[in-house]
Amino acid sequence: MRKINFILFLVIFSAGCSVIRNDGNKKYGATEGIITERLFENIKKQNITTSNFFIQKIEIEISTPGNKDKILGSLKFESPDKYLFSLKSRAGIEASRIFISEDTILINDRINRKQYYGSPRYLKTKFGLAESILPVIFGDYVNDNLSDSQTKCSAGKLNSTCTISGMKINYVIDCKKEKTISAITEDNFNAEVMEIHYKDFFNAGDIIIAGRIEIKDLKRKTTIKIRIRKIESPWSGNIEFIPGNKYELIQLL
Repeated sequence: MRKINFILFLVIFSAGCSVIRNDGNKKYGATEGIITERLFENIKKQNITTSNFFIQKIEIEISTPGNKDKILGSLKFESPDKYLFSLKSRAGIEASRIFISEDTILINDRINRKQYYGSPRYLKTKFGLAESILPVIFGDYVNDNLSDSQTKCSAGKLNSTCTISGMKINYVIDCKKEKTISAITEDNFNAEVMEIHYKDFFNAGDIIIAGRIEIKDLKRKTTIKIRIRKIESPWSGNIEFIPGNKYELIQLL
């Protein structure tokens, strides 16, 4: 069970921002003093989760006190809320496959031949994160309630505080790129829980997305660094989760 908790921890924090590398430099229209409402509309248009995508290769480095691990992964996303994540060894052998949707979690643990199942409530209970917050990990800007924001850009940046499924998120937005460059989540006691920084932005069609993510889980004292090596975006495929044959079934509680 401890192993599965760690796998889900990786799934939540290692999806990363998708990236297509090219040498072109796209000009973005946000300027100093831009009206906040217009800027937020442009930012949301650049959310990668507005369409399907497939990240074929993710390199992940996980650092905890006294330990550092490196793994490979891939991620398929089918709009509006389906995720299929694969964790692999450095040799490319798949160890686990995880499916997450609005109402379901399914995990094939291929090493131990076990299949775990449950609901996204498990994410909230174990990690304090709702399924609806996953796009923020990708670098998307989403909110349920815009509680506190600047009215104009200052020094090329804008601060925005929002609430998503009861969790407070403090964004810093680059007004020229029209993208989030950092996000900090807080718990109900206004204590910082997670800090995310987005870097190495590149063009992918009509949107700009980050190629490198650094995530600090302040409570677990864990740092995760993600590099995206290959992506198809938009992606025209569909997600299909195939249960393990004769795997032991275990419910996530």
